[in-house]
Amino acid sequence: MSKEKQPIKEGLFSSAKKFTDAFFDGLKQNAINKALDQAKENKFPPDVIDAMERIEKERDTLTKLIQKYSK
Repeated sequence: MSKEKQPIKEGLFSSAKKFTDAFFDGLKQNAINKALDQAKENKFPPDVIDAMERIEKERDTLTKLIQKYSK
């Protein structure tokens, strides 16, 4: 009988983990966007802003690749 309850608990915990991961990923993304916006507002040199945007795109690409191959 306890074996029947285990998948439900695991499903609940995995759902909670997905929610918290998404929440903190959103916070992280907002912080990154804010830093980029502030760099633009403070008139950082264009090459610095370009590098920041390029790093962000590379991070997104790497994240997608990791997700693709971790399945």
